[in-house]
Amino acid sequence: MSILIDNEGKLGEWLIEKLRSTYNQAYFYFSSVFKDSGYKDPFKILVATILSQNSTDKAAVTAYRNLEKITDITPCGIARLNVRTISSAIRPAGLNKSKSKALKKLSKIIISKYDGDLSKLLKNKNIDIRKELMSLPNVGPKTSDVLLLNCGILKTVPVDTHISRIAKRLGLVPYNAGYEDIRRKLDQIFNPDDRHTAHLLLIMHGRKICKAKNPLCEKCIINEKCHYYKYRR
Repeated sequence: MSILIDNEGKLGEWLIEKLRSTYNQAYFYFSSVFKDSGYKDPFKILVATILSQNSTDKAAVTAYRNLEKITDITPCGIARLNVRTISSAIRPAGLNKSKSKALKKLSKIIISKYDGDLSKLLKNKNIDIRKELMSLPNVGPKTSDVLLLNCGILKTVPVDTHISRIAKRLGLVPYNAGYEDIRRKLDQIFNPDDRHTAHLLLIMHGRKICKAKNPLCEKCIINEKCHYYKYRR
């Protein structure tokens, strides 16, 4: 018999309740950037998410604010800058050379294909929006899903390295599971309205407790449902 709760919906509710009792997602994931304005601007969310790739929140926020000081965070605003200027502004986020090229390129694409308005892509019911987003520079499945989730278009659980690790250690998916397998499994477990919260809480838990190296299993509030914890003791 699986160590996990048999009813997946109940497991999702249990995980949310446990993690929410420990972490406050209101102070996470660029909330400091968007709390006053622009949170629902899809292009700003996309830029912030690209900056966050392989970066810390603090560094990505610094890079975003640096960019904000020199231009409007719009496709036209970024397209007007040269790559070197963009790269210098976003250096704190790391990978600034590749990210600066990607930001300028995708800005030009959005201008040429969508009149500089990313929302036109997101509202287009005649295309596969997720697939179209993933055709943009530096926009993979996770970045696409984060944007769609934050814009209220797709209720899903975007999977980063922390979430992937937790899902595998809990025994929800095999250790060789790929992005889509993990995402589908988490979408089965969590109710649609809980998926954004689950995304944030699981990332926090991965950073604080369920670390890649030397996880703090004894302090973990969900270890009673964890295959990894059960078999490593």
